[in-house]
Amino acid sequence: MSRFYSAVDLVAGIIVLFARLVIIVSGIALTVVTTANVVARYVSASGGLSFAQELPMLMFPWFIIGGIIIAAHAGGHMAVEWLYEKLDGIARTTALIVANAISVAAFLVLAYQATVVAEIAGAEHSPVLQLPNSIGYYSLSIGAVLVSIVTIAATVRVLRLGWDHRLEIKPEEIAL
Repeated sequence: MSRFYSAVDLVAGIIVLFARLVIIVSGIALTVVTTANVVARYVSASGGLSFAQELPMLMFPWFIIGGIIIAAHAGGHMAVEWLYEKLDGIARTTALIVANAISVAAFLVLAYQATVVAEIAGAEHSPVLQLPNSIGYYSLSIGAVLVSIVTIAATVRVLRLGWDHRLEIKPEEIAL
């Protein structure tokens, strides 16, 4: 059983590391593109960079999904604290399992729907960069699956280590 727990922790750790890299890379890229667009608009009086609106629109969903993954890993994506405070012991753990199961189910439905929409949106391309418009939808789909996995891992953590470890965040996980 300890191998199972180790595997769950390893998978969750890899997903969180991926999410952190996505946030860092997309955050830097979004900042650079936006700043370059402002500079180009006012320095060269050219109206800005032609791709400056397309690229952030395609990258921003990845940025947001990365944050949701990290919040789910930390146990912070469910706002039902008032219920947990009213319950103790097995009732509180059961409420967490039910809440996380509902969350996982909702994210998996979202992943499916985003994939369906992405397949439709893939027929169109952005006007300047000619990138498929499905990129944002696929990021939502992939991210929803990753949030589901991390939510399951957080539930397993509580079942294995107890309620006190639900919001446990390691010091290296606090800052990006």
